Amino acid sequence: MRSARTVRQHFHHVLTAVLRLGSLLLAKPIPVSADSSCARWKWFEGCLGALDGTYIDVRVPVEDRARYRTRKGGYSNGEGFLSPYRGVRYHLKEWNSGRNSPQNHEEFFNMKHASARNVIERTFGLLKARRAILRSPTFYSIKVQNRIIMACCLLHNYIRQEMADDPIEQLLTDEGFGEEDFGEYLGTVDSNPICNT
Repeated sequence: MRSARTVRQHFHHVLTAVLRLGSLLLAKPIPVSADSSCARWKWFEGCLGALDGTYIDVRVPVEDRARYRTRKGGYSNGEGFLSPYRGVRYHLKEWNSGRNSPQNHEEFFNMKHASARNVIERTFGLLKARRAILRSPTFYSIKVQNRIIMACCLLHNYIRQEMADDPIEQLLTDEGFGEEDFGEYLGTVDSNPICNT
């Protein structure tokens, strides 16, 4: 048996050690280039990635809650972020694998936006599948919760760097969870959000 103090100290030592690997495991985002040939990202020239309504539950002090809003809580257009058109078909399932193609520029944008966002859902799905601490709010301060999420992302990047095939991703794929419903299964996408061109 160990005291809570001993466990807490070791937890924070390990957390700090993992975070020190950030310079090796955290890639600096590169904007999508004008000549990108990646089918998923070429529509988003200058963007760094996709933002998703999927989230990791955290306990946030009342005064900070506005900073931690979700897609369902009101993202708006702003520098570096383009939200989908409201009231227009959005989810990939609504296009039925190529049937019912987009009828206008708003539907086309939403279809491409949903495809890019799906990358984030899959990544968070894998993170939550692998790390139980991300599945529900913890008693840690928001600063420590943010550090835990970053450490889990770094460990995810390390696994992706060292393993050609992710066994958890393969297991969920074998169980019949496709790209569109992978995130929904775990409450949360392709782990490499920027295609190499």
